[in-house]
Amino acid sequence: MIAALLLGGSSPALADTAPNLPLVPYENQGSFVVEPAKFIASPVYGAGFLVGAFACLPISLVQVGSSEGKTPHEKEASLVCGKYVGTAVGWPVYLVAGLPFYVLKETFWEAPKAVARLLRHAPKAEPVPASAQ
Repeated sequence: MIAALLLGGSSPALADTAPNLPLVPYENQGSFVVEPAKFIASPVYGAGFLVGAFACLPISLVQVGSSEGKTPHEKEASLVCGKYVGTAVGWPVYLVAGLPFYVLKETFWEAPKAVARLLRHAPKAEPVPASAQ
């Protein structure tokens, strides 16, 4: 599982429990910005998840033992801690990793489209009549 995290993929065991990282501020930027940012942040999220889950494992063991196994799997303390710690360390990496792609998109895609739109809708100069000269 650790090898999978280090190679950039997320573990299948973590895939069920891992929440999506908050997409703010890139939620409407498309996959050119969001996907590389998520890919780069994924191993950091996974490592944070493992640290949080391991830190709360004693609480989870007591929780499961005291409730005789009636605690839903997604409410176990180790999984909840893992999600929060993973998001806390993964989201800043997501934010920083997406910034270069955001700048590239704005510079080479959105700016030329805006200039073309301005030129298309610019008022056309009326020709000066010959008698007015």
